[in-house]
Amino acid sequence: MTGLDALPPGASVRGRADGFADYLVGPAARRRQLADGFIETFEAWGYGFMVTPLIEPLDTIAAGVGGAQQSALFRFMDSDGALLALVGERTVSVARVVATQLHDGPFPLRLCYAGSVLRNQALNAGRRRESLQAGCELIGADGLAADAECIALAAAALERGGVEHIQVDVGHADFIPGLLDSAGLDATAREEVLAALARRDLVAVESALEGTDAADAERRLLLAFPTLRGGREILDTAAGGLRGERPQRALQELAQLWDLLEAHAITDRVHLDLGAVRDWDYYTGPTFEVFSVDSGFALGSGGRYDSLLSRFGAELPATGFVLHVDRCHDSIVRRAGAAAEPAMVQVSWAHDAYPRALELSRDLRRRGVACACDLAAGGDGDVQVSTTGVEWAHLELDARAGIDAAVAALAARTP
Repeated sequence: MTGLDALPPGASVRGRADGFADYLVGPAARRRQLADGFIETFEAWGYGFMVTPLIEPLDTIAAGVGGAQQSALFRFMDSDGALLALVGERTVSVARVVATQLHDGPFPLRLCYAGSVLRNQALNAGRRRESLQAGCELIGADGLAADAECIALAAAALERGGVEHIQVDVGHADFIPGLLDSAGLDATAREEVLAALARRDLVAVESALEGTDAADAERRLLLAFPTLRGGREILDTAAGGLRGERPQRALQELAQLWDLLEAHAITDRVHLDLGAVRDWDYYTGPTFEVFSVDSGFALGSGGRYDSLLSRFGAELPATGFVLHVDRCHDSIVRRAGAAAEPAMVQVSWAHDAYPRALELSRDLRRRGVACACDLAAGGDGDVQVSTTGVEWAHLELDARAGIDAAVAALAARTP
């Protein structure tokens, strides 16, 4: 449990800023292990681990994210007067590195990372303003196989991390804008419909479509967008009567993507969501979000963002995703409960046995057994080993043979 999670909503801890958490012994280690497991999975798929700064020039971040995300940045001034910001996401930093240091490839580049991000957002019901994220970016590949790989990799990392019963909602960032384009809406009506869709307000969508020349097929889909979810069959249903090339192309790409995901053997966890409302100014193709029955928030999200690198002078296609480590940790705890504390090995000693106790401690650590050695004499025998998490086990040790016996006993008794 973290200090933040232990408090009622709106409460604060003296000496700690609101919206930030302390992870105590136990939860902090499991959170770190979860992030390490994600990175190990990414590396097993050929993604190279990289580290980018927590601080970027404000204009660097502004080049990559929209106004809403810019307003949620923690900003401050450098000693020379330059404006800096704490990163609210790390894809922009990766794009900067690729454009300035990795522009010669070789492409495609497979990159992964893990680190904290900070957002200066409203404090609602204990919402975190600092969180740990792990993610991947696949840069220089424009085919749907790259999108399928990222979706499958996100699912594989969550599975390895112990997050159960996930569902991947896959959409396409150009489907709804393409519908509006083929419906022939002017700029004002288009903005009204997009805003209503973002609010998931069907009444407002219908009102915005009144008096327009939207065809029946486009009008039907725009009004039914919350229900446009399911398997591959919804693509044929949605395509009926569509005239516009853009929405048809989006549906065709989703059909091809489904086949690729089937080859990855994960379509049992995939739903197509044609009504997905994502950042249309950022994403340019397939998008996805990952959910679990144990969390009310997305555990991860991603998609294709072919226009981002060009803002840094590199015309490169790209796709990627991020996993929210803290949300994944919360999901695991809700399902399985807090994990049992690992067995704690303690070496105690009496009389003049301190050198032998230290020798035992060193040998246990070399063999992968974590242990602490008492700082003062206090044992009943020369040297003893105790461990919690099982019944207390006291071992009288006799030189090297005793060390070997202690290691064997701990291996047999420690869960």
